[in-house]
Amino acid sequence: MTQLRFFVKDVRRMLGKRKIRVLHVWLGRCFWGVFMYRFERSLYLLVGKSYGIIRVPFIPLLNLLNMYSNIDIHYKAKIEGGLIILHPSVGCVVSGQVSIGKNLTLTGGNVIGIKKSSEQVFVIGDNCTLGANATVIGPLQLADGIVIGASACVTKSFLDEGSVLVGVPAKVWQTT
Repeated sequence: MTQLRFFVKDVRRMLGKRKIRVLHVWLGRCFWGVFMYRFERSLYLLVGKSYGIIRVPFIPLLNLLNMYSNIDIHYKAKIEGGLIILHPSVGCVVSGQVSIGKNLTLTGGNVIGIKKSSEQVFVIGDNCTLGANATVIGPLQLADGIVIGASACVTKSFLDEGSVLVGVPAKVWQTT
């Protein structure tokens, strides 16, 4: 039920101020990518670890929808409501080991991945934005309100709220 509430927040965010855009949003890649993630996440939370086996016969259908949406969000990823992907045609990938707060904005071409499987914390806070082709390689922690610039690569934790990160490797952008 929580995933349904999160999905409603996702769709409201996709609609923006103009609720009349519902048909445009429903036919869009972002909608189907987020829908598939929320659907799979719901089944995973309902069934548990055995979902990985149960989903095997459905993988061809899931792959078709992933190809259409160009969004690959692992069902184990914990993402709160308000997820929006602005330009999914360039692709987005999210690891299953990440925990993300509400209102994440992915611009497109984003990768949120992990170096290797570990028990370390991989958390991205609320109201974060990733610019075009920005990459986050965990495990790490990012505070609330972080903005990651286009093509930046974040490889370490940043705990100051509202920071703007740019460059490879990402550093806090200082205005003078």
